[in-house]
Amino acid sequence: MNELKPWSVTASRITYEDRWIRVRSDDCVTADGNVIAPFHVLDYPDWINVIPVMPDGRVLLTREYRHGRGEIVLGLVAGGVEPDDGKTGHGETGDAALAAAQRELREETGYEASTFVKLLTSYPNAASHSNAVTSWLALGLSRAGEPRFDPGEKVELLFADLAAILSDLQSGAVIMQSMHVAALYAAESWLRREASEGLK
Repeated sequence: MNELKPWSVTASRITYEDRWIRVRSDDCVTADGNVIAPFHVLDYPDWINVIPVMPDGRVLLTREYRHGRGEIVLGLVAGGVEPDDGKTGHGETGDAALAAAQRELREETGYEASTFVKLLTSYPNAASHSNAVTSWLALGLSRAGEPRFDPGEKVELLFADLAAILSDLQSGAVIMQSMHVAALYAAESWLRREASEGLK
């Protein structure tokens, strides 16, 4: 069996770009010499999502119209990492994904959190997407003001029991974006582990 190797790129060009997405079209040659041209890569910025946990254990979820499916979809606080995320006043670069999580939580919900726990980093679709998504647990929530939605954005907020949401996902009663599902299971695992450690 041949050893797995990355493809070689013999040519690359940007075939579409706007504020939301960039399409990179590569001419590739596999390790076996097969030519794949063009192969289109979606160059998105990195993404984040956030699971805010209230003091009573409920999680804060969003409901929002998602045009790709043409449906109102239940999900998490989420968004893209922006160029200014992670920059401090002194010009230093911090954790851009964390800064994006803090910003999106404040903008979409009006809440701030005293603690952010990094749950996992995953690839939305490594076959054709260049970006990664980082999932965060937000603890120690406090109300900081009203949400500040982007133009065209309208988000409903609701509080839910995490175990009930996971049960609804398993039964098919609720369908979410897959990265949000992974984050919810990671949050459940982290919270269960913390609870068991607290009992020792």
